[in-house]
Amino acid sequence: MQEDSVETVKQQIMAFAKNWNTLYAQERFDDMMNLATEDVGIANAGASNSPTGLIYGREAYKKGICEAYYGASGSEHNLLVMEYEGWETIPLTENTYYTIGRYTLQPNIVGVNCWLLVRETRVAEWKIRRVINN
Repeated sequence: MQEDSVETVKQQIMAFAKNWNTLYAQERFDDMMNLATEDVGIANAGASNSPTGLIYGREAYKKGICEAYYGASGSEHNLLVMEYEGWETIPLTENTYYTIGRYTLQPNIVGVNCWLLVRETRVAEWKIRRVINN
């Protein structure tokens, strides 16, 4: 079986990212958990008990998304927009890609997000395995 071209995979990842943005905007946070692996690791040195500085699991992933959305007051509705069009997409293997690029958390925060995306096979859905953002 022939490998997907890098360009084909980039298009798949772009579609994945657009779906991520849509689910976030629609407050479908439970659905967003399914976009991550069971053992998703999120960079959070302050909350981590691990030497990696990561916290693990879909519940932690959902909590981070909700905290970004609802903000410090708990009643904000911050729109997080991943700006995937200009992201770097780097193949590690056919089924493992690293992405890095800019995001905006409305109204006024700009940062950089990195995803390690994996899929079990060429026809499987992409999943987020690791997340780093600043």
